[in-house]
Amino acid sequence: MAQGASWRRLGGPSQVMRSSYARALVNIGLIVGSERALVVDTGCGPRHAAEVLAAVRSVTPLPLVVANTHAHWDHFFGNAVFRHDGVSDFWAHAAARRHMAGTGESQRAAVSGVEPEMAAGEGPCTELVLPTRTVGADPVELDLGGVSAILFCLGPAHTDGDLMVGAPGVLFAGDVLEEGADPQFEDADRGGWVRVLRTLAGMGGGYPVMVPGHGNPVTAEFAARMADTMEGAVEGGAFESRANP
Repeated sequence: MAQGASWRRLGGPSQVMRSSYARALVNIGLIVGSERALVVDTGCGPRHAAEVLAAVRSVTPLPLVVANTHAHWDHFFGNAVFRHDGVSDFWAHAAARRHMAGTGESQRAAVSGVEPEMAAGEGPCTELVLPTRTVGADPVELDLGGVSAILFCLGPAHTDGDLMVGAPGVLFAGDVLEEGADPQFEDADRGGWVRVLRTLAGMGGGYPVMVPGHGNPVTAEFAARMADTMEGAVEGGAFESRANP
């Protein structure tokens, strides 16, 4: 299992693992139905993803589907390991797929210290595996067998292709929500991000648990506070571009 990590049950079919591999403290989501399971994000390269996959397999032997919440390296560089496990359906927002295709190779440098094979593009499972299925303006419902996962976008925010993954009572929001660290703005639509956070703040009735891309699960009230802070920074011109993730 990923270094120092364990699954945390969120209620219903959903769990989250805060994977502590190297410096990629990314949350991995898992939604398990009776026929297949959905994995939310795959980590930063083959070494990391192999640990994530082993952790997933400690929970379920079912066929897997993958959803990448956005196009930053720590959320999709592990896709090849999952393809090797038989995954054929990789979902993302259409804009995220375009961003992965356009910037994926240049993002390899970000993992040189922790995933040298991935950084060099040499060795097993180091190829960039792009999403095979995309979400546009309309939500997509995935039937996992007695459990539905809803894939949808609320508009540009952390990136122009942020994907939300909804399960009963739980929303995986990727880096649109950031707990325990500063948000990252390099690819952000700052005004749009505030608007999306306001929308999330009104969704607590359907999703009492919201999982950020990094950090602990939060609530809609956290999204509202994050929106207030970000709106004040936007209006005050206080934002500085920071490096991803």
